[in-house]
Formats: sequence, C-alpha cells, structure tokens
Amino acid sequence: MKYILNFIIFFLLTFSVVLSQTNGYVYDELGKPIEDVKVYLTDLEIITYTNSDGSFNFSSDTPINSFFEFEKIGYSLKLFRYTGNQIKVTLKQLHVELDEVGIVEKNQKLGDNKSLSIESKSLNNNFISSSTLVETITKLPGVNTIGSGLGIQKIVIRGLSGMRVVSYLNGMKINNQQWANDHGIGFTDLGLSGIELIKGASSLIYSGEAVGGLVFFKDTPFFESEIPSGYFATKFDNSHFLIGNQFGFKWSKNNFFINIFGQYDLATDYRLPNDPKIIGDERYLFNSRFKNKGLKFSIAKRTRNTQNIFRYQNNVDEVGIPAHAHGDLSEIKINDLAGSQLYLPDDYESTRPTQFINNHLFTLENIFFNKESKYTLFLGHFINHLQEYEKWTVPGFDIKTNNSIGRFNVKKFNNNFTINLGATVEYLNNRNSEATDTLTPDASSKDFGVYTTLDFENKGFGINVGLRYDYKDVESAEVNFENSYSSFSTSAGLFLERNSHVSRLTYSSSFRSPHFSELFSNGLHHGTMRFERGNLDLRNEKSHQFDFKHQWSSQHFAFVVNPFFQYINDFISIDPTGEFYNGVYRMYNYKQFNEVVLYGIEANIHFHPHFLHNLHFEQSYSFLNARNLDQNQYLTLTPANKIKSTINFDLNKFEILYLKTISLYHMYVFDQENISQFETPSDSYNLVNLELIFNPFKNTTLVTGIKNLLNEEYVPHLSRIKEVGPGIPEPGRSFNISVKYEF
Repeated sequence: MKYILNFIIFFLLTFSVVLSQTNGYVYDELGKPIEDVKVYLTDLEIITYTNSDGSFNFSSDTPINSFFEFEKIGYSLKLFRYTGNQIKVTLKQLHVELDEVGIVEKNQKLGDNKSLSIESKSLNNNFISSSTLVETITKLPGVNTIGSGLGIQKIVIRGLSGMRVVSYLNGMKINNQQWANDHGIGFTDLGLSGIELIKGASSLIYSGEAVGGLVFFKDTPFFESEIPSGYFATKFDNSHFLIGNQFGFKWSKNNFFINIFGQYDLATDYRLPNDPKIIGDERYLFNSRFKNKGLKFSIAKRTRNTQNIFRYQNNVDEVGIPAHAHGDLSEIKINDLAGSQLYLPDDYESTRPTQFINNHLFTLENIFFNKESKYTLFLGHFINHLQEYEKWTVPGFDIKTNNSIGRFNVKKFNNNFTINLGATVEYLNNRNSEATDTLTPDASSKDFGVYTTLDFENKGFGINVGLRYDYKDVESAEVNFENSYSSFSTSAGLFLERNSHVSRLTYSSSFRSPHFSELFSNGLHHGTMRFERGNLDLRNEKSHQFDFKHQWSSQHFAFVVNPFFQYINDFISIDPTGEFYNGVYRMYNYKQFNEVVLYGIEANIHFHPHFLHNLHFEQSYSFLNARNLDQNQYLTLTPANKIKSTINFDLNKFEILYLKTISLYHMYVFDQENISQFETPSDSYNLVNLELIFNPFKNTTLVTGIKNLLNEEYVPHLSRIKEVGPGIPEPGRSFNISVKYEF
C-alpha cells in the first residue's frame, strides 16, 4: 500500500501546468453536425463526446501524430491522425458493421496497420448483458472455452489454449496457472472497455511466444469532464443463483484523471437441465459455486508532451472444483455429484475442494511525445497466490507466482511509414509454501527480448514486417536444472483495398519455450484428476502460420471469409498413458510431436434488409481440423465446428413499453468425432438465448433474458468434466435480469 500512496503523491505533485485546448467538429455526409459521437484520443486513453453542434473539446494540446477515433452506432468508424491543423471529420452512414471481425481502420494496442490479423470485441455493458467475460469473447468465430459452469472458464483459440494463448491486461502479461484447465483467467470484466485478439503470433511487440494467439484486455478510457460520472449495476442469474454488483466512478480536472471500479459476485451450485415431464426434477452440480471480489483504480496526469498512467487491480476469488471424485471416473453417476435442492444462504459458502486465489496487478506507463516520435516506458508487476484445499485445514497446493516486466518502445512516424523499436525484460518466479502436495518445484525464469516492426500504408495498400529475438533462462535448484532457450520470431503482412473489397494476407512464425509445469510436474493434480509427469528434455516449440482474410460490403450486406493454416514443430503435449496412479488416476506424460497441423476456415455474414432498417442478421461459421502427423491421428481437445447466428431488432423508434432491443442468439455445435486415443466423441447440440433491453428511465438500462431457452442437455467437447461418468452437462434453462444506472 505504501508504494501505491507514493505513486499517487507523485502524480498529484507533478506536471501541474495549464495547457491550450484541442477542439474539432464532426459532420455527416450532408454536412450536418452529429451529436454524441465518441471521440477517443487513443494514445492518451481519453474520451469525450460531441455536442449538439458536432463540436468537441479536450482541455489541453494534443501531441502531433496522435490518433483520434470517432465512433457512433450507425456510422463507419473513422481514424484520424492529428497533424496540428483544425479537426473536421466526416462520418459515413453505415447499415452493416464488421468492426469485430473485419479489416477495419482502427488504432489498436496490438497495432494499427490493416495488414495485422487483429479482431476486437467491445465490453461496454458486458456486466449486465453477459454472464461472464469469457462467454462474451467466445462469440467471436474460432474462439471457444474450456471449463465447467461459470466459475472456471479459459480461452481457446483455434484449438490451442493454455500456455499457447497469452493474455495481457493493460499491457501486463498475466502469468498464473493458465497451463491447467481447472483455473480461470483470474479477473472479470470490471472496468474493461474491450479486448483485442490476434489469432497466431503477429504481435511481436508484446510476445514472441503466443503460438495460439494473444488476447489484450483494455481498461475503460478516462473521461474528459470535471463533472463526476459513473454507474451502479446489479444482476441476477438463476442458473447459479448468481448475485453480482458493480460500480464505477470517473472524474478529471486540470489534466488529472481518475477511474475507480469495484465488484462483488457470489454464486451457488448451478442447476443441471431437468426433465420437464417430472415435477420437481431439480439437480444442482455440487461445488460449482464461486465468489469474486474486485477493486481497481487508474490515475493519469497529462502535460503538453507527456502522459503518465498508474493502475492497480486486486481480484480475490473462491472457486469450487465440481465433479471431483475418487475411483473409476467412468463409473460415476451424475446423481452422486449433484444435490436435489439448494440451501440458501449456506450453499453460497465454500466447501471442499476449493481454490482460493488472490491476484494483485501494478502497472506504470510513461509516454513522451515529440513531433515525429512516441516513447513509451512500461513497468508492471503481477502477483498470483493460489491455495487449493481438498482438506479443511492444510492446502493441497500453496503456490505464489511473481511476474515483473519492463518494456521500452520507440514509435517513429515518417510520412506513410511507422517504425517500432523496443526491448522487453521479464522475470518470473514460482514459489511453494507448506502444503500436502507440490506439483511443480520452486523455479524461476529470466527473459530478454528485442524487436522491430515496420508499417507502410498509402492509398489502399499496406505492408507490415517485423522481427523479434527472445532469450530465456530457466532454472530450478530443487531439481538441479538450468537451461536456456532462444529463438527468432517473424511476421509479415499486406493488405489491399479496392472499392468495397479488402484483402489481407499475413505470415507469422513464433516459438514457445517449455513452461515450468511441462518441465517439472511430478504429482497428482486433483483439479484435473490426473497424475502428471514433466520432461526435462523438452525443446522449443516452433510455429508457422498463414492467414488470409477477404471482406466485401455493400449498404445492406457484408461478408468476411478467413482461411488459415498453421504448422507446428516439436509440439508439446500432455499425453495420456495406460498407467494409473493408485489404480484410480490416469497418468499423463509431457512429450513432443515432430509435426502438428491445424487448418480451417472462419466466415461471417451481416445482412440488413432494405425494407426493414431495424433488423440485423449476423452469422458466423467456424471449421477446424487439427492433426498429429506423427501418429496420423487427430489432436486432443479439438473444438467442434460451430454456426453462430444472431438476430437483432432495434425498437427505439417504436416506443413500445420502453423496449429498446430484442436479440435472439442461436449456436449450433456439430458433433465431434475427430478424436485422439483415450478421448471420447461428443454429440451435436443447439443453444438458444433470448435477450430484451429496456430503457425504463433516464440513464437506466434494464436487461432481461433466458439462457438455454430449449433447456438443452449438452456437454461441450472441451468441458473439463466431460469424462466424468456419462459427461456432466452445462447449466439448463435459466432466467437473468440486470439493471444499470449511469450518472
């Protein structure tokens, strides 16, 4: 806490100068002013909105070569590079939008060149419109989840997960227990405005080890206003009897900005699908309960050429581990793991086995601008403390992970060229405390990386090339191990825009060094119900990926098609054996396969009929094939193919009972019979969700809906409890309601 106070005092006392203002205007194609356009100064992470005359104002000068983003529903997003002249922007009216999956003009944390393979998803109002953060992300094509219920969820990108999917929160790499399927991502949507997603390893600035992809979570920008603003929100979901509350507060004055957010959620065991023919047929999956407490704040101080941002975040979780059993898992009956009723409030309390997780995140970002350059120094520290209790008194595991990162980047502008040069240093430390078991020994790693990227864009044509070198040293005194791993990563991309057609082709190569768990594991992991044995002889995993995306759009119809191919050498895999520990838990060995290929196609369409301007139909299709060429068989845990469809009907103009939007979501999941040895196939299923959004009062949004409308009993192929008994299904039909008041 002392360090936090010192940072606050530093920000309050530094750079207290009064600066000139930056203002501008936003018009439509007919020259009429547009009100309530969000004006986002991306480099400084500050937003404001246009007035009734289309004008906007920032209270200080804006550095040359800063980027503005102009965004409003119904208009095309506009990216504007500031040159020092007066800002006048024209927005084109748009009926179909491809901002999430298309090739769009947008300034993003992972890169602002259209030749980069970046997708994005807004998280505004995610707390009231979605049960979890991961649930929202999986609406993007090619993205799935491994988990059980709402308490344990983690991201899968094109069939790859764990250490191959790297997560960043406001520039800080999140290192927790992401290698295991019984651990979630470690934070919620609290205070987040959106995510950026790279499928593959094109983002050399942040990581060369993101073989499967990189997910970047962005905080809500600061708000330019001396009048405090914020919100209160609450929600209820009867699948888990989940009760959640959130608040947010924003304020700024004299180029000092502050954001504060808080959250508290608690949920009991989730209700399994029931038989509607049997009255009172209720079953609840024991120990699928969880709690979450979150607090975060950000403070920033601007001067004419600098921006300083300090952020702190704390998340405290209690997560039950459902379907935990001893003995032959195939002989387990669902009723042995489920109760017939809930006892509230007792069933909100933790039982055993349970994970107790405490995460702390500190970041400090200093940005300096001059006319042709932007200099960024980033310092971050992340603490993850995991205690896993199977007994009541002594933890089974007690692990503390400390991760520190320093990153320096120089961004140079020269006409149509942009050059990035930078370096990263990282230290990771894993320490065990007294517990009954130790899965991995005390270990540490030191990583040093340097990179450069070059972007060119002019008149509908652009290229991007990049090179990165990483060196990592891994050591563990407990097992007398020390080894170094190094490799180059590269990326190259180009895009071409002609009329209404935009095409992009990217190539990326990357590597991934073996993780502590893959090298050193030697014990029973109760959360995954298996005995794991590491391999000290593992080598770097190397990946090559080609990704092509083409989009076309008209006034009422648009489509995106995205084929891809990935080839991985020395693929690190945890492989089931025919051996059992204590005659109960299957033993798994870490090993490497020489050749693995993953290929497929993702497609999206958006249709907006001319005769009914309030109706929008969107559909995406994801196809994936993943093969282990060494054994000539399919790769374990390959997601099933999916078709996701959404119908949105905007009722703003009709003024029917304050109803704003009706949304119907349908996902059809194909059966999965492309399986590996010891893996079982999965059946197809349909999932239908209905959502209604109301504006009953000024500044108030009410969302109500039904999840799993058809009460489908389904077990996702990637469920971590799929192999328990006949497979433990996900929650049945549930009702949810949420309210948010903004001031």
